[in-house]
Amino acid sequence: MSATLAIALVVLALLGLGIAAIFVHLAWWLLVAVGGLFIYFIPSIIAGARHHEHVLWVLVLNIALGWSGIAWIVLLIWAILGKSIWAKDAGASGRS
Repeated sequence: MSATLAIALVVLALLGLGIAAIFVHLAWWLLVAVGGLFIYFIPSIIAGARHHEHVLWVLVLNIALGWSGIAWIVLLIWAILGKSIWAKDAGASGRS
């Protein structure tokens, strides 16, 4: 085996490791970004799952103010404790 061929094989192997490292790095940051977005929108997800009375407001305020920790916590509490559409309908039908 000539020295040139050995050097070429080493360079190609290192290049392959570099590409693999770049792929792993990219996959890691993609996973972090998706996880971060999931955590960011937890109040909206909970409000939607509970059929919150003001789910659109929770979503809009989550997009606009969710980056501040205080607003995110307030929205999370509102999403958990707020009335659902079903509870509102049940309360209205119970009165009549």
